[in-house]
Amino acid sequence: MIELLLNCDKQLLLFINGIHMPWLDEFMWALSSKWINFPLACILFLMLYKTLNWKKAIFLLFTSLLVVGFSDLITSQLIKDLIQRPRPSHEIILQSKLHFYYISNQPYLGGQYGFVSSHAANLAAVFMYLFIYLRNNKCLLFGFMTYVLFVGISRIYLGVHYPSDILGGFIFGLAMGWALRKFVFGKLLLKWE
Repeated sequence: MIELLLNCDKQLLLFINGIHMPWLDEFMWALSSKWINFPLACILFLMLYKTLNWKKAIFLLFTSLLVVGFSDLITSQLIKDLIQRPRPSHEIILQSKLHFYYISNQPYLGGQYGFVSSHAANLAAVFMYLFIYLRNNKCLLFGFMTYVLFVGISRIYLGVHYPSDILGGFIFGLAMGWALRKFVFGKLLLKWE
C-alpha cells in the first residue's frame, strides 16, 4: 500500500511538473516568491481594518507574522531535519525527468529536505489563524484559499516538492494556525478588547 501511495505521489509530481511552459515557469516562480505575500498582507490588513478596527487589525497582522515564524521554524528546523525526506529535485533518479526553473544558469533545487513544505504550512497556518476574522467576506476567503492552493501547486510545478510534502504542509499549517488562534493569540485579543 505504501509503495502504491509513493508511486502515485511521484506520478502526480511528474504530471504537474511536466506541464511546463515559459510563461507558466515565470508565473509559478513568482508565486513561490516570498515577496508576493506582501500585497496579500496589505489586502488582508485593509480587510481586517474595515471589518474590525485598526488596533485589532494591527494586532492580527503582527501575530500573523508570528504564526508564520513559528510555522517556518518548526517545519524548517525540526520536521524536515527529523524526517529527512529528500526533495524530488535532490533524487538522482528523478532529476533527469524533472523540469527546473533556472536562475543565473543554475537550476533552482531548493534545500535538501522537503517534508513538509514550509511554503504550504506557513500560508495554511495564516489562513486558518485569520479564518474566523475573514469568514464573513466569502470572496476574500475564497481568494485567499485559492492563493494558498496555487502556491502549493507552484512548489510541485517547480520540482522541489512531492504532492505529499504539500499536503503534509497544509495539514500541519491548518493545525498550527487553529491552535495558535484558539490557545494563544485569540485569548490575548479577547483580553485586549
